[in-house]
Amino acid sequence: MIEPKISVVIPMYNAEKFIRQCLISVLSSKFKDYEVLVVDDCSTDKSVEEVKKLLPHFDGRLKILSTEKNSGCAGVPRNVGIKNAAGKYITFIDNDDMILPTALGDFFESAEKFKAEVVHTVKAFVFYDSEGKIFNRADLQLQSDLSDDFSATPRLETEDLHKRMKDYVEEKYFWLPWGKFFRRDFLLENKIDFPKMTHSEDIIFCFKCLCLAKKYLRIPNATNIHRIRNDSLSKKFINPNEGAKFFLNVITRVVSLTDEFMNGLEFFKANPDVRRDVLKFLVDKHFSFNKYLFKGLEPYEVQKNFYEELQNPELDSKGKNLVAAYFFTEQALMR
Repeated sequence: MIEPKISVVIPMYNAEKFIRQCLISVLSSKFKDYEVLVVDDCSTDKSVEEVKKLLPHFDGRLKILSTEKNSGCAGVPRNVGIKNAAGKYITFIDNDDMILPTALGDFFESAEKFKAEVVHTVKAFVFYDSEGKIFNRADLQLQSDLSDDFSATPRLETEDLHKRMKDYVEEKYFWLPWGKFFRRDFLLENKIDFPKMTHSEDIIFCFKCLCLAKKYLRIPNATNIHRIRNDSLSKKFINPNEGAKFFLNVITRVVSLTDEFMNGLEFFKANPDVRRDVLKFLVDKHFSFNKYLFKGLEPYEVQKNFYEELQNPELDSKGKNLVAAYFFTEQALMR
């Protein structure tokens, strides 16, 4: 059997409202040399049945895999997809998102031309939806992760990690896995996969790729259509104490795993200031992500929730110490 050029990995959990739209967008691709791996995370609705309805239309290019038990996160099924992928390249699509007909071709041609390990699109279409509706083109908004002017042609990023990290903390790299294209052997050789986390596992994955890829290519093409839903995991918390517990479990893990990864690279050992800036950035960004958890609370009440939760013995110990040090440093600087 001839290996496909691209493996499209779609993690799925209870996506019966969305998965058909997602798969039809792949089916509409002008580039046809691909396989699709839908990795079901033990859905309890009719998601798998919806996928099976489309099997005849893919001429054997669509496969349904599953996790052994529900993991509660997207990272585990994505890892199953990486392990079982046969393509030279891998791209990820969330089960409620879509791609444009030109996306796979744009990715593949750019990667081949520049021999890139990672291809990163700087633009994406987004639309807001909470009801699983068929999107209307009038709803789409074009967004970019670069505020400065970007060339109309593909651009290889510098291999200088000083510059890459400067741009990273200035939010010039979109850190979610969709809208990106990865050479499979690059991921396998560097043992890059997703940690088992319910939130922010994609930040760690993409940060590793940014640090380890020698040929990191940015292209000006819009490739993905991202659905922003009001019923996402991060919108479910009402109780501030529950929010603080969830938030600190996430950020302490992110900080700990990122610091552990940086500790293994000579660049960060030789540049502790850059290492510190990255960790500070991650804490800052998670605060901005989670401000809604503490809406209506006075600053001292938010602080009290965090300090109390920092005593939780279940938190990652290393990450807890780093985050606690950050909190106290910020408090001291404000005086």
